Amino acid sequence: MGEKKFVAHPNSQNKFEGMITYGDRDIELSENPLISITLGERFSVWKTIVNAVVSQFVMKQMKKSSGLLYAELKGNIKEGYGFTLTVWESKAMVPFRDRGAHKFAMRFFSWVFYGGKSQAYFLTYKADDVIPTSEEAYQLVKEYGKFIDGGKLVRKAKNPAKQNILEN
Repeated sequence: MGEKKFVAHPNSQNKFEGMITYGDRDIELSENPLISITLGERFSVWKTIVNAVVSQFVMKQMKKSSGLLYAELKGNIKEGYGFTLTVWESKAMVPFRDRGAHKFAMRFFSWVFYGGKSQAYFLTYKADDVIPTSEEAYQLVKEYGKFIDGGKLVRKAKNPAKQNILEN
C-alpha cells in the first residue's frame, strides 16, 4: 500500500459542496479501531469558511498521525455544514485530539461549533469490521452523538447500536 494522501472529490452537481478523503476506505482494520464522527450544522457562510480554513491546519496534523487509518471531510458552504469521519488505531485518536492544531482549533475556534444557531454533534465508538458510509455516519452521529445546540448541551453521546442501523 502506498503513502496516504488527501484526494479532493468535487461534487459536479453542486459547486458549493465537496469531499476530501485520506487513505483507502477498503482497508483491513486494526484491532479495536475507533471511529470518530463530527458534524457541525447551521453555520453561517462566515463560520463555514472559518471551519474550512481551520480544517486545513488540522489536515496537516492528520498527515503526521501514523495511527490515522482513514478520513473523510465533507462540507457545503451554502448549506452551512462541515462533516468529518475518521478511523483510528485504538490508542492514536486521543493524542491527536489533545495536541497540535486540533487542540488549538478546539480551544480557539469553539465559537464556530457552539455559538449562535450552530448545532454540533460528536460521536466516537469502537468499530467492528465496517467503516460506515458518509450517509450511515451522518445517521449515527445525529442519533447517538453528543448534541450541542447553540452552545447548550442537549444530549450526551450514547453507545450506538450500529448493527441495527447499518443492517436496515
